[in-house]
Amino acid sequence: MKTKLNLLEVLGLSVAMLAPTGAMAFNTAGAVQNAGIVAPIGFLLAGLGILFVGSSFIELGREIPGEGSAYAYNRVALGEKAGFISGWLLVFVYVTFAYSSSAVVGNFLDVFLKHFGIHFPITWYVVLVLIVGGLLSHMGIEFSTRFALALEFIAVGALIILTAIILAKGGAAGLSTKPINPGNGSITGIGMGMVFALMSFAGFEGSATIAPRAHDPKKAIRIAILGAVVFAAFFYFIVSYTEIIGFGTSNLADMQNSSAPLNFLATKYMGSWMAVFIDFASVSSYFACYFGALNAGAFVLEALSNNGYLTPWLGELKGKKATPTHALDLITVTALIFWAIFGFGKKVSAGDYYNYFGSVGVIALLLVYVLVCVGAIVYFGKQSKRSFLKHIVAPILGIVVMLYPIYSNLWPIPAWPANIFPYVVLAWLIIGFFIPKKNN
Repeated sequence: MKTKLNLLEVLGLSVAMLAPTGAMAFNTAGAVQNAGIVAPIGFLLAGLGILFVGSSFIELGREIPGEGSAYAYNRVALGEKAGFISGWLLVFVYVTFAYSSSAVVGNFLDVFLKHFGIHFPITWYVVLVLIVGGLLSHMGIEFSTRFALALEFIAVGALIILTAIILAKGGAAGLSTKPINPGNGSITGIGMGMVFALMSFAGFEGSATIAPRAHDPKKAIRIAILGAVVFAAFFYFIVSYTEIIGFGTSNLADMQNSSAPLNFLATKYMGSWMAVFIDFASVSSYFACYFGALNAGAFVLEALSNNGYLTPWLGELKGKKATPTHALDLITVTALIFWAIFGFGKKVSAGDYYNYFGSVGVIALLLVYVLVCVGAIVYFGKQSKRSFLKHIVAPILGIVVMLYPIYSNLWPIPAWPANIFPYVVLAWLIIGFFIPKKNN
């Protein structure tokens, strides 16, 4: 019998995959580089755009039961093949996120342990992360979601404390309204900054993969997605504002060039001991993200396998917790193989590995978001009882918001190796079109 999850456990997967602390450690500088001092506005607008997409997940999830998230929704809304392609892309998303986040955990683990004079090659830290995560995932989704949420709670708590201290001290030159005044930026700059902001929301829909296991699936998906997105939007807005104030509105170049902005701020405003805590928080945040992506990917693989795609072996559930251990193991083993190919011998640094796989995954995820919004429009367009705002306007706005970051990944043509990322996603799509559905 499958384990029934409570609301907090379902919410935990979305929050874990958002990795709020990790997002603020990496993405704020990129947003500032493009949007300038008004980067916090970009985070708030990105949150609003993601709410439109999240609305489609919520509305379809309330109407269409079944595991597999986007696959379950679009097989009904757009047809079996379109549903499979949605799920096929989602597998790619979560697998690449598991790969990328495991590398950045290893990187932060190295930074954290150096405070205590411990240093081993980052390569082996990543291997350790993958093995430990793979073993822990066998304890069941109930443990996985609670564990991931606990890690993220520690990470977010540390960043909230740092944020409060910086604001209380007035930052580098006093509190200012400049970062929240649109007149201090440009529409183009804010739009470009939104690309990094949208990356910070990637994974908010993770709870949809396990919502069918909740005591009340319809309520769970609504609260989990809305709760995760609304929390993240305000958290990102406040923290990004605080980071800018912490460095000083006239010192944005220092922030953009900092390899560890949160570490710098922690040391400056609270001392080196807080930098140690922030580094641990970063480890916790990204491990939660890796763990969430690992589980979400496994549950989508299970759904596709049990519905006549892939091998039935991947859909087998083990133990009292009905855990898709084979799917979990497949992701873990392939993660180890890819890391062995690219990570060993320092062919690719952990940071670049994170950026490469994460960027490819985000492109695929944006396509999934568009497909789900299209699915909502088509499905509810056939229903007699529909809300014009929720079922037509919201998904259209969601598509519009997603088109900009998709376009920005295509033109102007990025430098190597980012210029091949869209073609990697295209290749995965083409493979999916040739995978047949077997008769169950």
